[in-house]
Amino acid sequence: MKLSKLCTILFALVGLAITACSLHQPKSGPGSSSGSSSKNTTAFTPSSDARKDLGDALRKLKTAYPYRLTESTSATANGQIAMPESTRMVEFAAPDRSHMKWTGGTAGDLEQITIGEKRYSNSGGKWAEESGPSMSQRVKRGEEFANKLGEMIKEVKYVGPEAVNSLPCYAYTYTMETTLSGQIYVGTGKAWIGAADGLPHQNDSEFKVATYGQKSHIVYEYNVSIKIEKPPI
Repeated sequence: MKLSKLCTILFALVGLAITACSLHQPKSGPGSSSGSSSKNTTAFTPSSDARKDLGDALRKLKTAYPYRLTESTSATANGQIAMPESTRMVEFAAPDRSHMKWTGGTAGDLEQITIGEKRYSNSGGKWAEESGPSMSQRVKRGEEFANKLGEMIKEVKYVGPEAVNSLPCYAYTYTMETTLSGQIYVGTGKAWIGAADGLPHQNDSEFKVATYGQKSHIVYEYNVSIKIEKPPI
């Protein structure tokens, strides 16, 4: 398998693991199209356990609906562009209601809506319902991804107070290491946790293997207006 594909799989794994906790809450009510305002308004103060602080922030995504995640990724090989920048935007209205758009990827633009047990994909401007994993399967997969992320993160350190888009946050750095298809991937990252809500607000990371490297930049937005409905089939 090519290194570019391996890195893409790795970042997909990390991205899914970071949002996996979103699948662990009860389903929204019938016909619900938007989540309630975030209840995560408790002020956050760093503890003496940096790893726990980061884990707690990610777990708070379970009750952060509605929120939006936007991730930009790019890759280089031997100092040259190996994969142009792509953007993945995911809106979470409720635990079982999300809308994903992926633009600029090597596989072309992708769009997908998930509502309960139903999943819809847009290909060539046309929507179609497709079979996918059940809610219980997605929960199990989310747990597996979250566990994998925990194994990948090796060291977490508290940096200090830093602002993200003028929002007071606390910054943490971390290192990662994992093996895929016999290749050892090492990486570093930096996460910013909101002082007012204890939620992740930004995450920057990069993985390297041999002369290939891939970077990721994730921004979180909370209390945003999100409406997700069944697309026209």
